[in-house]
Amino acid sequence: MKKYWQIFRISWQNTLVYRLNLIMWRVRLIIDFLTIYWFWWAVFTQYQLIGGYSQVTMLAYLLVASFLRSLVFSNSSYSACVEIANGDLNNYLVRPINYFYNWLARDWADKILNLLFFSVEVVLLVLILKLPLLWPISLGQWLWFILIALVAALMYFFFSFLVSAFSFWYPEHDGWPLRFVMLMFLDFLSGMAFPLDIFPPALLQLFKLLPFSYFIFYPAQVWLGRLSFAETITGFIIMLSWLGLFMLLTKLVWRKGLKIYGAYGR
Repeated sequence: MKKYWQIFRISWQNTLVYRLNLIMWRVRLIIDFLTIYWFWWAVFTQYQLIGGYSQVTMLAYLLVASFLRSLVFSNSSYSACVEIANGDLNNYLVRPINYFYNWLARDWADKILNLLFFSVEVVLLVLILKLPLLWPISLGQWLWFILIALVAALMYFFFSFLVSAFSFWYPEHDGWPLRFVMLMFLDFLSGMAFPLDIFPPALLQLFKLLPFSYFIFYPAQVWLGRLSFAETITGFIIMLSWLGLFMLLTKLVWRKGLKIYGAYGR
């Protein structure tokens, strides 16, 4: 455990060394948020309710979604596909460390830094734009949200690793074609730009069959208190099922990938 804490510390320090990269990442997220914010603000000048959301509820949803994006999607382990493609994976295979735990420690260093930046940003946005804040109304709601948000982060971690493992079979371009396709659809399918339940019920049911809605949309619904206790439990069980499946698939794909790994570039 101590060695992974050291990896966490070193990753934290490295990120602070290249702080311009982190700042530019946060600036991009602020621009993305403001673009979506002003879009929905303009829409609600014409409508009072959209899909059961008032202007206050919608803007509060976007703020929670932005927080979840900083937690769930801030992910440095995407670089694993580069390490596989250029042969740097060798450096880890000969060391007495678990490759997944190594990246998990580095990921959480990145996530915590992003959350610290988010805390400052949200205070400024609330003061400047007078953004509405809707808080969970009970301790149970707080605890469920924290638990579900952490499970969502783990889900995305293993899902991202599955995408990175594509580099074993397609090392050209560092495996980025598949990841690019994933990123193109992720914001839409996860509910980052808008809540998924503004769509017709049949389409919403389709979204619920996919794992992506559990990255952002479902945890945000828990925060806003828009789910019954039964719906919260059901969604949590589905998340645990997806997490277990991603972990199993990652383990299987990783084993098969190592069998054909050729350390290209080395």
